[in-house]
Amino acid sequence: MRVAISNFSRPVDLDDDYERLWDETTPPPPPATRRSLFEQPFDWGFHIYAIGVHLLDEEVADHVEFWDYAPVRTASYLANGVLRMTFHHERDLAAYLERKGAPDLLLNYGVHGESALALVAGRSFRVHVPTLRTAADPLPDAECYLLDAVEQLIPRSMLYIPVVNTAVLRPRPTTTVRDFIYLAAIYAGKRHDFLVDTVRGTELTGHLHPVSASALDLRGTNLTTSEWGEADVVELLQTSRIAVYPGDATSNPAAMWECVAAGLPIVVNEAIAGGKHLVVPGITGELAAEADFLPVLRHVLARRDDYAPRAYLEERWDTLTVIRRYLAFFRSLGWTY
Repeated sequence: MRVAISNFSRPVDLDDDYERLWDETTPPPPPATRRSLFEQPFDWGFHIYAIGVHLLDEEVADHVEFWDYAPVRTASYLANGVLRMTFHHERDLAAYLERKGAPDLLLNYGVHGESALALVAGRSFRVHVPTLRTAADPLPDAECYLLDAVEQLIPRSMLYIPVVNTAVLRPRPTTTVRDFIYLAAIYAGKRHDFLVDTVRGTELTGHLHPVSASALDLRGTNLTTSEWGEADVVELLQTSRIAVYPGDATSNPAAMWECVAAGLPIVVNEAIAGGKHLVVPGITGELAAEADFLPVLRHVLARRDDYAPRAYLEERWDTLTVIRRYLAFFRSLGWTY
């Protein structure tokens, strides 16, 4: 069985003779060895690759690809055995599919993959995992959907619970060095400015990653920052007391769940667009209105040991349990292998 996973960036405005290029392209040979789901290096994308890597581990899939758009067209294997491929745009991808055929299963994450779903209609079982969606936004045609807000659920949909590498992301007995951490790059909806203004002039200590210190006015705060590659994310989590998610027009379920896996209660803006179902009051964390964000943050810090985020995840949403629930859901809607 062949599986494709896509998380497309914006298409690249370049042109070439893609039919000729794919006629002349020889794919790289698969590696002699690969790392299993929990052996792969900790990095971005675990929640994206997980279903495909699990199917490789179970010898259900014999080939898994990851698709994206980029200025440079590439094809190379990741340590987990997934063939990472970049295309320029839809026409490039279409030429590839004409020569290699459609995958048996396509999982599309994000907002730029609707054309890919259409390209394999009737040939692949298509799973769409949109981000930043409201209940009023139309959904592209697919066999089923994983949605990250309860109010978005429709027939043929299931609530999206991210899977995280619980073998790496776990509590560790160590000295905490800061009150909170916020894992999110700066862009619209993440509300770093609101968080900075909220803690300015207080004694609270925090860390923002991946963030350039020059991108924010941190005067009067006890905040530090680090950019991509400057700090070990696992250590940042394990040395923080709690995590915060002040964003509104955003959806952070994977990063939020990573914090929960590391044993950190999360304080989340109640206006966040997706992922609120991961906040179980008194257990994994608390939702907070913007006007109450600071007092709720202080409340959770003061009662940090009363929360049990890791135990909740292990009991109800263990990584393999979640993946198997997804696969059973796909089968119930007609996916076969």
